[in-house]
Amino acid sequence: MSERSDWIAKLTRDIDARNSYIRAKLDVLLPAQIHALRLRGRWKQSTLASEAGMKQSRISAMETPGAVNFNLETLVRVAAAFKVGLIVKFVSLSEMLREENEFCQDTFDVTQIDRDIVFQNPSVAARSLQVVAGPSSTYLTGRTTTNVSAAVVTAGEVIRGEGNTFEAARVPFLALVDTSDR
Repeated sequence: MSERSDWIAKLTRDIDARNSYIRAKLDVLLPAQIHALRLRGRWKQSTLASEAGMKQSRISAMETPGAVNFNLETLVRVAAAFKVGLIVKFVSLSEMLREENEFCQDTFDVTQIDRDIVFQNPSVAARSLQVVAGPSSTYLTGRTTTNVSAAVVTAGEVIRGEGNTFEAARVPFLALVDTSDR
């Protein structure tokens, strides 16, 4: 048997191995997400600490893989400080592995509530929207989509739609236009 097959067999039969595997994934992904969102917002650790009602040393520990055993209350406080939501759900181990493999700190971003027009106006999600770019639109990649989860974006941000992804690269301005009546 291969080393991978041995490891999968151990995960299948041993709950302690599964606990360790899941913990190891969370110990890397949660700190990386917190760190990425903090840097995206150009916040210092002390700023996040103040917003979340924590000490700077706690934020530092939370950004260090394996240093903190997270609880839901802590994650809720951090999400609220960042003005974003938090989803906790059970998934297959293959999905967990895929999430880890696809995660990139440099591109990870979450739309904050003050920029989330779909949350602010749910009827927007039900309409067909088209990505429209200003000058230099040749740098825009993507196509028409529905159920867009982001609205006005700037260069480098990503708009995600159902089954489609748009990336704004070197676009001076970008807007979403309702095309449902066309």
